[in-house]
This record gives sequence, structure tokens and C-alpha cells, in this order.
Amino acid sequence: MPEVVYWWRSGKHIDPKLGLAIGAVAGAGFGIFEAQWAHNAIFASGWTWEAVQTYGFWALAGFWERFFTVAAHTAFSALAGYGLAKGLGWQFYLIVSALHGLLNYSVVLLQAGLFTVVHAEIYIAVLAVLVSAWALWLDWRKKAATADPAISSP
Repeated sequence: MPEVVYWWRSGKHIDPKLGLAIGAVAGAGFGIFEAQWAHNAIFASGWTWEAVQTYGFWALAGFWERFFTVAAHTAFSALAGYGLAKGLGWQFYLIVSALHGLLNYSVVLLQAGLFTVVHAEIYIAVLAVLVSAWALWLDWRKKAATADPAISSP
């Protein structure tokens, strides 16, 4: 992860906000790369705009999923970068690894027949939004603490 390289080269000290930013950029890069790979598979299977006319939303489900998966990767890596900057790198790494496993578990639930495609898409979207909100809250809390000294920061 680029956060670790930067952290290591900076004497193992970076600002938590910078950790969030570096992590977010790294996660977005990986998420976009993975989305491109998935979209290539969608297009290689013969997807066309006629599929949208025929199947409606269902034809766009893969694109919807990738949008939220990119957001999830961005938030996961941002949290890992924040944890690294706060001196809790391995703890946050375990948290985001578990969250990523939770995201991937939607496929298991789909294959087991416990989820429909719509359930899986909603599950992925909700998890991505919640983790993104957590990362944004950490950034907001840092800004609020520097603006108002009465707000304590951990």
C-alpha cells in the first residue's frame, strides 16, 4: 500500500488526514482497476444497449455494483491509512480486511440463494455508504477539532 511506503519514508509519522487522503487515492486506484476488469468481462460477454432496453435495470446491475465497490475500496484504504497514521496500522488493517470480507460475502449469500441480485446490490451499496461515512466522519472530526479546541480528538 502506498500509505505504508510514505509512512515508512517519513520516519513513521504522518498526519491522520494525510493518511486518509493517501489511503483514499490508493483505494480508488485499486477500485477503478478492479472495476475496469469487471466491466471488460461484462462487455466481453456481449453486453449492449439493447440489453438495457430488454432487461431494464438488471442489465445495469454490474455497473451499479462496481460504482459502490469503488467507493468501498476507497473508504477501506482511507481507513487503513488513518489507522496507520494514528499508530494503529495493524488493528485498522484487520478491521478493513474484515469489512472487505463482509463485502465479498454478498457473493456467498447470492450463490447460496439467500440473496437475490437486488439484495446483493443493496447490501453492497449500504456497506459502501456506511464505511465511506465513517471515513468522512474521521476527516470531519479532525477538521472540527482543529477549528474548535474544545472538541477533543483521540
